[in-house]
Amino acid sequence: MGQDSLQGAASSEAETNPQISCDSPDRHVDLHRSSEASRFWRWGVPIGLVALIFLAFMPALTAGLVGWDDDDMLLFETRYRSLDGPGLWWMFTTSYTGHFQPLSWLTFSFDWAIWGRETFGFHLTNVVLHALTTLTFFFVAIRLLRFAGAPQRDRWAGDVNVPTTPHPPPVSSPPMLCCAGVAAVLFAIHPLRVESVAWLAERRDVLSGLFYVLSILFYLRYATTPADPDALTYQAASRQRIRSYLLMLLCCVLSLLAKASAVSLPIVLLILDIYPLRRWRRGQSGRPTSHRRLIIEKLPLIVLAAGAGLRALAAQSAQGAMYPLAEYDIPSRLAGSCYGLAFYVWKTLWPSNLGPLYPIPSREVLFGSMLLWGTATVVALLVLAIATRRRLPAIAAALAFYTVQIFPVLGFVQSGPQLVADRYSYLSCMGFALLAGTGLYRLSQTRLWSRNAKLRAGATLSVAAVVVASMHATFRQSDIWLSSLTLWSHAVEVSPNSSIAHVNYADALSLMADPRGALAEYRKGLALNPSDVVALRHLAALLTRIGNVDLAIAHYSLAVKLDPAYAPTYAKLAEVLIVQQRAVDAAELLRRRVASAPSDEQSAAFLVDLLSTYPDAAVRNGEEAERLAKRISDAHGGLDGTALMAWATSLAEAGRFQESVAAAERAQSVARRTGDEKLIKELDRRLARFRDGKPYHVGD
Repeated sequence: MGQDSLQGAASSEAETNPQISCDSPDRHVDLHRSSEASRFWRWGVPIGLVALIFLAFMPALTAGLVGWDDDDMLLFETRYRSLDGPGLWWMFTTSYTGHFQPLSWLTFSFDWAIWGRETFGFHLTNVVLHALTTLTFFFVAIRLLRFAGAPQRDRWAGDVNVPTTPHPPPVSSPPMLCCAGVAAVLFAIHPLRVESVAWLAERRDVLSGLFYVLSILFYLRYATTPADPDALTYQAASRQRIRSYLLMLLCCVLSLLAKASAVSLPIVLLILDIYPLRRWRRGQSGRPTSHRRLIIEKLPLIVLAAGAGLRALAAQSAQGAMYPLAEYDIPSRLAGSCYGLAFYVWKTLWPSNLGPLYPIPSREVLFGSMLLWGTATVVALLVLAIATRRRLPAIAAALAFYTVQIFPVLGFVQSGPQLVADRYSYLSCMGFALLAGTGLYRLSQTRLWSRNAKLRAGATLSVAAVVVASMHATFRQSDIWLSSLTLWSHAVEVSPNSSIAHVNYADALSLMADPRGALAEYRKGLALNPSDVVALRHLAALLTRIGNVDLAIAHYSLAVKLDPAYAPTYAKLAEVLIVQQRAVDAAELLRRRVASAPSDEQSAAFLVDLLSTYPDAAVRNGEEAERLAKRISDAHGGLDGTALMAWATSLAEAGRFQESVAAAERAQSVARRTGDEKLIKELDRRLARFRDGKPYHVGD
């Protein structure tokens, strides 16, 4: 057995000369040289990977926030910035933006503590996490290549000669390290990775991916550590297996706390058990492995995955992102899933026209060429997997990994307006990169490779060309994510039929003080989807800003009609009505809203302010304002300074000045305790009038 292990670890030159003894000086020299070369490549390849990643994603480091969840999560939302008890509780309980991602929020909190508003630091964290994921994948690839690249195959793979030693030698040769590096670089700098790395809101991809790949690495350590009771190191091996198993579970938990991507992990590990580990048919040291045992050891992962999956569905449902069957029926979902399975394969091979949004098309388009193209590709992949399962089982394993990993986002449970998304390929396409590395390694072990210098040169140049092309494409794709303007100007070219893309592009143009361009894009978006309430609201806001108030009122009114549950629209419409000297209509609008939705505090507070402070006495109503203001203040336990000020103002309007002064003084105490200087100054101004027996009106 020892001689066989040495023969497996020797260089190719020694293997071609069977007359060299394992104990000969030449043999030891070859082993030493092989060890030195392996050490060089084991360090050189990871360093090269990190350098290539930072070069490819250099534009992302200079990017800002884009108007695609970045602003909502990192600018408008502030609770993640506090690492105190309430902040941590919020991170570990919120479903904000439709995701349960406490670990991702925690990393944003650390970034804020270090960098503040400097977006460079946030993007740097994303790139570093991606680099760490790639390095982990590199070491996973080494371990898998030792099995997948081994010439022997078991009965599952169609070989009648089962090897007496199921574990390949532990030595990683320079060719193996290089081929693992090729697999890692093909994964790392592919343009499909840009969305996950350059988009800050999708940090959950790279963070979850890091711990996901770490889980696989620790599982490989667990599954490939010998557990033969006859071995002299049985106790040490058992301790290492237990340690590796527990670390695998920990990494799975951390991955799920960043994103629910690891729900597929139990099935993925079973795929690895079948190939290349071959545990499904033959256990360690040649002993049979019970199928039941392999499943039982996955039970903790299954429980974790089930819990995380249910929590993810609850988060999506809480944000209203789930599409009902009436809106997106079962035949459409099946057609979309066929297209999705084909989409990532083709985009891996030819990554052109990548964008941030690929909307769900109309039924006519979905059931036309898209369905035909998607179905043909899926059938071809299935035939390929079946045809090669015996002689080239790595292909079937890679396709199985891809299908299992991509399955949750194929649209059977549709969430969001996208049919497919680049970010969904982050983990699912790892198998394709590993398949390329495996094929290259198998080729490097053939006699044709050792005897044909042109083949070696051609393969090397081909790999270099692919890497350079991927670098260039990734660099250019990263440029697209520099700002909202660059992102959405590109998106309307990639997805011209997406109303969301046109509206987001219009938002970017509006921020860049280009109202004419913004108006044109809003109208394009509404032409594609007349019921797009976001487009209606944003267009109305722009019309208000440029002075077309009558048209703004019409758009706000339509938005209220189409989406009566969205509270901020009422306040915006009331503001525009007031500008048009229609304060009575604004008050009536807010009264109807408060009556139909008593929990809408924003509309209630606006109504209190209007009834208490509007200059026109025909609009004011102190008694009505006081009742409503007291209800709002009581809902906050009398501890909200702004609510207390509104109550004090309404009491003054009702002529109850003594009570008004007391309420304003309580508001002052709250404001001083919270350090709200702006509120303190406003209270001082109003309190002086209340003490003089005068109410406060706008303009006083």
